[in-house]
Amino acid sequence: MLNGHDHLYARYRPLDPSGNYDPKKGIREFIVGTGGETLDTVVTTNTTTADPSGNPNFNAENLEAASGEFWGVMGLTLNQNGYAWDFESALKDPAQTTGPASYSDKGVGTCHGPVNR
Repeated sequence: MLNGHDHLYARYRPLDPSGNYDPKKGIREFIVGTGGETLDTVVTTNTTTADPSGNPNFNAENLEAASGEFWGVMGLTLNQNGYAWDFESALKDPAQTTGPASYSDKGVGTCHGPVNR
């Protein structure tokens, strides 16, 4: 699932429809809202609106990677059995005065179609 409403970058681990970790059949979500607007802070606790069950630690338990410090872009490559992602930062938010000068997140995942069952 690819979203861009929140103004940050986030990658969630594969989840089932109820928001539980499911490495075999779960769907991974990316939020890539890193262009144009002021960036948001990554929130990891007290996020009851993020999880359908109201778990206040949903982001802390399910975020695999996240940054609210960098504008950037993500390439998503699809193939027959899976996908690869590559997020690369472009500019650092001037409001962020500490931390690294750039950010990247890349990896691969598999699809759950007939080939991978």
